[in-house]
Amino acid sequence: TFNEHGLYEHDFTVPARWAGQRVFIVFEGVMTDTGAKLNGHSVGPTHQGGFYRFKYEVTRQIKFVGTNRLEVDVARHSANASVNHAERDADYWLFAGIYRPVYLEAVPPAFIERVAIDAQADGNFTLNTFVDQAPGDAAVEAQIQTLAGDPVGAPFRAAVKAGTGEVRLHTRIVNPKTWSAETPNLYSVRVRLKRGDEVLHTYQQRFGFRTIEVRAGDGFYVNGHKVILKGANRHSFWPDSGRCLSEAVHRLDIETIKDMNGNAGRMSHYPPDAQ
Repeated sequence: TFNEHGLYEHDFTVPARWAGQRVFIVFEGVMTDTGAKLNGHSVGPTHQGGFYRFKYEVTRQIKFVGTNRLEVDVARHSANASVNHAERDADYWLFAGIYRPVYLEAVPPAFIERVAIDAQADGNFTLNTFVDQAPGDAAVEAQIQTLAGDPVGAPFRAAVKAGTGEVRLHTRIVNPKTWSAETPNLYSVRVRLKRGDEVLHTYQQRFGFRTIEVRAGDGFYVNGHKVILKGANRHSFWPDSGRCLSEAVHRLDIETIKDMNGNAGRMSHYPPDAQ
């Protein structure tokens, strides 16, 4: 099979204030095998698989003064047979190239890499936080807020587990507004990595309080209410733009499903756009 390659080049500068920060380049979605160079130096091994976000740390390759050049080589077909089977030999339109945003992240030397949230309908809230290069005396402090920024409940904190960078926090909110398809109430949690009173990094994440259950021999429940799912698999593509979708197109798909009395849309094998 003829394997075309897409070659991309982009020149850019970064703010001088980023000096001393760690810098990552993030690819939200590229189809399929992806190799990248920054200022003539490889940013890391070739990434295989076009449906998921991936990133490389480029602190050593980037220039904080002057112009940087990014070069990206994208192969239409993967060198990995299993990736090709999933992405090329399938029952949907086949596209290749960079189809989602590419951007830079600048973070402190020690930072919150990601969080995992379990927010139950009864108000029980568990937050797993993953910290990169946490100092030995670090702690994580969290505060649940409304989307307007008003505090909900008291702040809560826990020390970072030595040698792992992982910390689990827990609190309980009294009578939260729960999330459902009909009442999509959302909150936000502000997570801060601290050393003593010094704030090293802040991370923000939206979420909803909800409890999902599958009761054997009975059915699917959301917040204690039985729900019959009526929906369809959905792919991210559009006749005029391939896999590059706008918010308007996403909403049009959702509204079309709702107009047909559907209440569920499953993304087929991969996540939708994060933004």
